[in-house]
Amino acid sequence: MRLLTVCLNPTFQITMVFPSLLLGEVNRAKEHYLDLAGKGMNSARVLAQLGHDAIHLTHLGGERKHEFIRMAEKDRVTVLWADSKSEIRTCITILNDGKTTELVQEPEPVRSGTEGPIRELFTQALETVDGVIITGTRAAGYAHDLYPEFVKEAKQKGLFVLLDLKGDDLRNSLIHRPDIIKPNMSEFVQTFFNRTIGEQEMDSHLESEVRGLMKQIHESYGTITYLSRGKEESWIQGETFHTVKPQPVEAVNTIGCGDTLSAVLAVELIEHGDLLRAAETATYWAGVNARQIRPGTIH
Repeated sequence: MRLLTVCLNPTFQITMVFPSLLLGEVNRAKEHYLDLAGKGMNSARVLAQLGHDAIHLTHLGGERKHEFIRMAEKDRVTVLWADSKSEIRTCITILNDGKTTELVQEPEPVRSGTEGPIRELFTQALETVDGVIITGTRAAGYAHDLYPEFVKEAKQKGLFVLLDLKGDDLRNSLIHRPDIIKPNMSEFVQTFFNRTIGEQEMDSHLESEVRGLMKQIHESYGTITYLSRGKEESWIQGETFHTVKPQPVEAVNTIGCGDTLSAVLAVELIEHGDLLRAAETATYWAGVNARQIRPGTIH
C-alpha cells in the first residue's frame, strides 16, 4: 500500500536518557538519539516499518534540510518538499526515572512563496497513493483553508482521508467528508466546545455532549470519530459506538504513539474496512511504540 502523510511542521527530535536529572546541575546523558519527527513523519516511518510505501509532504529550509532528506532515506520514507527558507526546529525529549520531559521549540513561519509548490506537490502525489493522512499543526505562513482544501481535493479523487487535526483546520474540513478524524479527547473538546480539559478528564454532562456530537458528525458527514484518551479507553463512533482500552504496558517513550495509531488505522480501514478490528490492531501497535526509546517507531 502507498500512503501520503502531510505535516507542515518538520522536526528534528533529540531523545536523551538520564539515570537522574537535577535542575541547575550538569547532567550527563546515558544514551542519546537523533530522529526525524513531526506527526506526519512519525506516521510515515511506522508505515515504512510495516512494509508499506510512505510518502511524506512537508516544507524544509535552512542549513539542515539535506540532513533531513538523508535521514528520511534511511527511514525508507520518500520526502516531497518545498523550500520554505525557514530553519527546521529541534525538539528534545528527556527520559529519566520513568518520567518524560518535553522541550518544544516553536517553528519558524514559512517564507512567502512556499504554499504554491506545496499545493502542486500534493496534487501530483494524489495520483499515486491509496490514501492520505493529514496531521499536526501547520507552521505559520500558510492560508487558513489549506488543509480543508487538501481534504476536498483528496475526497474528490475518491481517496481515503484520515485527519489528526484540531481547531479550525478540523472544523472546516468536516464539510468535505473525511473518512476518519482522530484528535485526542482534550483537542476535540477544545475544538467543538471551547473548553479546556485534561486528556482523561470527563464528567457525565460533558460525556453526553461529546457522545452526541460524535454521532451527529457521523450522521451528517459519514465521518468516523476516534477519540484517544491516553491510558483510558478510546471512544470510537462509526455506524455504532465502540470503546477500545489499551493494554497496560511499561511505557518508555510515548512520543509518536498517536501517530502510530493513525498509520495503522489508515492501513486497516483501507484494506479491511472493519472499524473495531482496525482500532484494536492500531491500539496494539501504539503500545509497541510506547515501549521503544526512540519516537514514532515500532522496532
